[in-house]
Amino acid sequence: MKTLKLLLIFLLLASPCFSQTTGGAGNANTWNFPGDIVVVGNESTHGEMDISAGTAYTINTSGAWHGYTGFSSGHLTSKITFAAGKTANDITAYATHSSGDETKVTTTAAHNLVAGNIITITGTTHYNNIYEVQEDVGTNDFSIDKSWDGNNNATGTYALPSHLIIGTDGGGDYIVIWTAGGSAAAVDTYEFGMYHEKTLDHKIPRKFPNNDIGAWSGGGIITVIDTDVLWFGIINTTGTNDMDIDEISFVIHKL
Repeated sequence: MKTLKLLLIFLLLASPCFSQTTGGAGNANTWNFPGDIVVVGNESTHGEMDISAGTAYTINTSGAWHGYTGFSSGHLTSKITFAAGKTANDITAYATHSSGDETKVTTTAAHNLVAGNIITITGTTHYNNIYEVQEDVGTNDFSIDKSWDGNNNATGTYALPSHLIIGTDGGGDYIVIWTAGGSAAAVDTYEFGMYHEKTLDHKIPRKFPNNDIGAWSGGGIITVIDTDVLWFGIINTTGTNDMDIDEISFVIHKL
């Protein structure tokens, strides 16, 4: 029996579906397993952001996605970085920009946004949506990828969601899993979605009875490229009551 076991182990290691590539000086070895999983050295590519003992997150517009800004950095490997979010309710004007191809947004305080940031705008009549910042026009001005339509709502809240950034050579297929627990102050229906850039990849609904405390989760597989950002959004589809997320963990792992 011992001879048979040793023979089976030898045949497995000799199989073309299980092999080791030896790295050169200073390079990690690569193990190739059956299927599509490749492990380089001792590290896989993954990232995490989470919160503990969170507080109510303000929902100011029904039917509009709100980028979630409350995350802190969790465990990260070298190809994934974390960026903190911010929310500011100090938009004071909208105007034409770049020959009308973009809309300029003016704020009371310094916005600190840069080109390529993904933000949500809520609390307006014409601008409740997800945008990519096109230009840091000035300390209190930035432009978004919306053609000027002549509407100066002169108000609004912008949110830069907390997000994970895919680094160089980090693109590919990822499994995304998030788990959360919390409550709502009123009987409303919410949806929770995971985004990369401006694309909604997966979402789940959850209806909360008044002051109900519960847990919910979601996940899926997404395909991203280098420099893409991944973030978490909340939408109240039936009202404007806030959402109190007490605990949440958002994890990505490259396949």
